Amino acid sequence: MPRVTRPGRTLVTIAVLLLAINLRPVVNALGAVVPELRDATGLPAGTTGLLLSLPTLAFAVMGLAAPALAARIGPHRTVVVALTALLVGQLVRAAVPGVPALFAGSLLALAGIAVANVLMPGLVRLHFPDRIPLITAAYTTLLTIGGAAAAGLTLPVQRGLGGDWRLGIGLWAATAAVALIPWLLLIRSPAGPTAAGTRLPLRTLARTRVAWALALFFAGQSMVAYVVFGWLAEILVDQGMTDTAAAAQVSIAIAVGIPLAALVPNLLGRTRHPGALVVALASCYLLAFAGLIVSPTDPVWLWAILIGVGTGAFPLALTLIALRARTGLATTSLSAFTQCAGYLIASVGPLGFGLLFDLTGAWTVPLLAMCGVVVVQIGAGLLAVRPRYVEDELPAT
Repeated sequence: MPRVTRPGRTLVTIAVLLLAINLRPVVNALGAVVPELRDATGLPAGTTGLLLSLPTLAFAVMGLAAPALAARIGPHRTVVVALTALLVGQLVRAAVPGVPALFAGSLLALAGIAVANVLMPGLVRLHFPDRIPLITAAYTTLLTIGGAAAAGLTLPVQRGLGGDWRLGIGLWAATAAVALIPWLLLIRSPAGPTAAGTRLPLRTLARTRVAWALALFFAGQSMVAYVVFGWLAEILVDQGMTDTAAAAQVSIAIAVGIPLAALVPNLLGRTRHPGALVVALASCYLLAFAGLIVSPTDPVWLWAILIGVGTGAFPLALTLIALRARTGLATTSLSAFTQCAGYLIASVGPLGFGLLFDLTGAWTVPLLAMCGVVVVQIGAGLLAVRPRYVEDELPAT
């Protein structure tokens, strides 16, 4: 394991945390402007569902490049490539007119996020092997704060500046530009660290129980989260709420997840019954969905809070990835398999949710389908929390 000096570790810490802030605004800002976007462009629910499915599709496919890039050019240079794609993609979808540019710019920005998502657990394992729960808690907290800010501030800031939905989703390119600065400083270091360990082929990981348990758990929580943050505002607007008030409920849900992001990784490290943590977080989703079916807007704040608690499954999944492999490159490989397979499965969620609404004309059936996904998430999570390393399950060569 390469030794990192105190100044080097400080710079890496700042770089990792700034990167984390940028991993949700691209998605959540879009969710906040969906009602206005649909009014302006005339996108039907099915096409909007496809747009909202792009994150999971991009994360499933484009994150596969992260382990090879990290092994070839180093993890720091790979982050610079990812942030550059994120910055350019946001500018394209905000400045270039037309729905094709909206899709193309979103894909480019999401490609950058996909690579960064995969790299994060490996970066934590590489630089902070003695502080995995602490650093994971810190970066997932800031990741959640970035998402909450995008969901809650996009519309007010956009309208305060007198702009439309394009300005709203373009504002967040500024945070990507800021995040690039420490990573550019890191790659200028004459003796920057390389990822330790051996890259594990994804087809080999596919033969292990650890990888599949993590992937299915990640898939369940991702599908539910992207459906909620993509469609919750639309559900509430359909029930008579204003778009600003509906976006505020999404922001509440994300904000509630902020302390959970800080607490869950440390709880996982301390509890003797991690399975109870899996069940408790998922049960909050089930209660929230039942509430949205029976009484969507009263008390809507309670459903938003329960959804926020349910999102604690995300930092739990990221912590488990970093704890289930022994080295930086092995962790990056496991992260790639878990997130890419998980997001591929989850990608049917937002699109399927929209199609189910188109077919039934109501939100009940789509929400019941999400309850079924949560049940699968519980089963996979109970397997994923069992303490073991993926290297111990690799087939003998």
